[in-house]
Amino acid sequence: MKDRKDPIGNGSDEKRGTAGALFAAANSGRGFVSFYDSVFGNGDIKKKYIIKGGPGTGKSSFMKEIASYAESRGMEVEYYRCSSDPDSLDGIILDGREGRIAMLDGTAPHCMEPELPGARDEIINLGEFWDGEKLGQRYNEIVSFGALKGNCYRKAYRFLSAASEVEEINRALILPFVRGEKMRGAVSRLLRTVPNGNGFHAGTGLADSIGMKGSVRLDTYERQAKTLYVIDDYYGTGSLFLTMVLEEAAQKECDVRVSYQPLLPSLPDAVLFVQSGICFVLGEHSDREADGRINMKRFVEADGLTTIKSEYRVNRRLYEALLDSATEALAEAGRYHFELEKIYVSCMDFESERKFTRSFCQRIR
Repeated sequence: MKDRKDPIGNGSDEKRGTAGALFAAANSGRGFVSFYDSVFGNGDIKKKYIIKGGPGTGKSSFMKEIASYAESRGMEVEYYRCSSDPDSLDGIILDGREGRIAMLDGTAPHCMEPELPGARDEIINLGEFWDGEKLGQRYNEIVSFGALKGNCYRKAYRFLSAASEVEEINRALILPFVRGEKMRGAVSRLLRTVPNGNGFHAGTGLADSIGMKGSVRLDTYERQAKTLYVIDDYYGTGSLFLTMVLEEAAQKECDVRVSYQPLLPSLPDAVLFVQSGICFVLGEHSDREADGRINMKRFVEADGLTTIKSEYRVNRRLYEALLDSATEALAEAGRYHFELEKIYVSCMDFESERKFTRSFCQRIR
């Protein structure tokens, strides 16, 4: 399976001066996993707009237009890409004059409803701009494509579940040979100069996704880092190092942002210390020149690995095959999704929607 690096172009749609792009959900070994509560549920969000509408109704385009307007007014924008279709948006967060403003896609599979209706949360219904009679005439097509898309997702999640189980088997093979205390000591030394914070907080933003267009990695963590440590992974032990980094951050009560592996979303693959700008990322994901490199071979008893290397490599080939099958199923789901989009696009009054968007922009401050 070929990785697709930064399909959007951090620095094209999202200008270099913005907060960058990440993912707020994942297609994982546990099915669809949403981090919406962590990303969009923070107490510092003063206004939240939940966008409703079917595929192809312009939810992502609406958010892109709002983001462009906000940037033209000097606001910083965080972009959250769709984990299945990274060319589309799941949400944005703006730094407004009176506080942070969140806008997000509140439709399936990441359904969200207002928690504080009117006081903070507001629904934007783009369904107001579709022709319900025309959509009704294409009812059978919509039902058919929706069912086919759902079947593809169910198949993909079975493959992803199997791949995650194989990965867990390999992790169990390696763990007896990890020198945990030596690793923990290295983490403590690296973070010795990081000042204590005012309370531990771990925000979430995923740099990776597995979706309709294969595996995708965004380089936002690397670009935001003031000091970048790249972890040269060895038999999948890099996530253990990052877990210890998070434990140390909790002890020092630091504010961090964490990226998790999409397949195994409990395992970190990047950690950024927000105040100091120190960032740790797995080396296989980084193109930027590192300020420091961490070789995980130091923390593994290499001699002991001879007994499990063969099994590990066989399992790894199986893992790759399952991941390829999952991405093929997701790509097929994408084809049905885009057929649904075509139907909805043909039944939309986009001129009226554009007028609404231009008017809505005036509310953003």
